[in-house]
Amino acid sequence: MKLMIHAHTTFSADGELKPTELAQVARQRGFDAVLVSDHFESLRQDTFHRLVTECEQIDDCLMIPGYERSFRGYHVLALGVDRWISDKNIQTWSDKVRIAGGITAIAHPSRYNHVIPSDILEACDAVEVWNSKFFYDGEVGPNPRAYPLLGAHRYPLCSQDLHGTRHGSPVGVRLPRMCTTGSDVIACLKEGDYQMTNGFLTYERDLSRVSTGLLDVFHRSRRHAVKSAVELRRWMKG
Repeated sequence: MKLMIHAHTTFSADGELKPTELAQVARQRGFDAVLVSDHFESLRQDTFHRLVTECEQIDDCLMIPGYERSFRGYHVLALGVDRWISDKNIQTWSDKVRIAGGITAIAHPSRYNHVIPSDILEACDAVEVWNSKFFYDGEVGPNPRAYPLLGAHRYPLCSQDLHGTRHGSPVGVRLPRMCTTGSDVIACLKEGDYQMTNGFLTYERDLSRVSTGLLDVFHRSRRHAVKSAVELRRWMKG
């Protein structure tokens, strides 16, 4: 079973796909399930309940609701949760997410140069060590610089951060069995029973020494290339 993590719908202000359209895109690209994470700041309690209802009505792809919330500018995913939790304290908020059956993950740490405030990091169960967006980590493999953020108890996740079809990639999590509920999917992630893949290369939760070395060289080179591309783009815009 292949799982897409961190995808947005039109329930996010910057989302371009309705839940049904996102499900169709996911299925066409070989995904069996999607962990939706629409922006908390775009939602209200009633609109989030609408999102949950629309996800439940889709039967050709397992759509698992959740949201992405900003704490002091750092984005944290609440994955696999169908309850609206608005607590402003990140620790009590994340505790309530867990009680509701979900997990929390720091999103795109490369956006923050892999420096996360300790209280935000401590509130998270997982770290998005591989975000396939071009400006973050790309599609080749996880970024070794994110792994120290795991500490002793957090686990690595890979994602697409999809807002529209242009952000789509083959990067996802491979589960060893078919899951029929969001709870089953979350259980697999908690148990570490998964692999991260781009459809060609596959990575276990723990990177080998060889993979770490090669990926470190790749991402250091890539960071300079992306920076140059961004500067060129700004120059062309005037």
